[in-house]
Amino acid sequence: DARQVGENIALRFANGEIVESELVLACDGIHSAVRRALFPQSREHFARYTCWRAIAPGFPQGMDPTRLTESWGAGKRIGLAAIPGERVYWFACCGANHRDDPKLAQADLAEVQAMFSGFHEPVPEVLDRTPADSLIWTDILDLDPMPSFTHGRAVLLGDPAHAVTPDLGQGAGLAIEDAAVLAALFGRLPTDRAIREVAAESRLYAKVAQWQNPLVVPLRNLLVKSIPERFMDRQLEAVLDIDFEPVRNAA
Repeated sequence: DARQVGENIALRFANGEIVESELVLACDGIHSAVRRALFPQSREHFARYTCWRAIAPGFPQGMDPTRLTESWGAGKRIGLAAIPGERVYWFACCGANHRDDPKLAQADLAEVQAMFSGFHEPVPEVLDRTPADSLIWTDILDLDPMPSFTHGRAVLLGDPAHAVTPDLGQGAGLAIEDAAVLAALFGRLPTDRAIREVAAESRLYAKVAQWQNPLVVPLRNLLVKSIPERFMDRQLEAVLDIDFEPVRNAA
């Protein structure tokens, strides 16, 4: 649980311990207890598909270790990626009509192999190599847009703030970006100003993206479409070329 206490945030942990802090960075995943306490209106959204993950020992002959591959079938897809130690990480996804489908939740490795039996090599070989007890199943969720990523001196980072589907590893990638940007702000601004800047930016983007006025929305869309490609390239370059300095104490 989390609640505002004056200018501070009080956190109550599962063991009953209560800790009061001047700053809270909530990185506790899509089911964030901090977000639920401070933003009770936030809503998780079922992405209408489910996923199994595992790591298989050994490395199939002919598989390119420098590539992550994803193969698509009818209502399902499976991805393979080489990881250190001559192993393969894989994920297999299929559509689902509702969360916590007991048939999908209780599926064992043999059933997953049957569901994905029509895929090309090395998919069958990788699944054959997988230890049955290593299979992990989860429904895939994202998060409805948040009005802000801050509440007092609490800041949401990664999935608690803007959970997205795990395609391309975006969840972990965005969490790292959040941390880098926040560290840069703390390095040059006092804590309160850094948090206000995060709040202002997140509110601005959220408001523009969610305009509903039938007169304003077409104008916004027209303006976005008319932005020169070179300008967009410069914006992307500015993000990719950021050189984060080591964090220094800010007064």
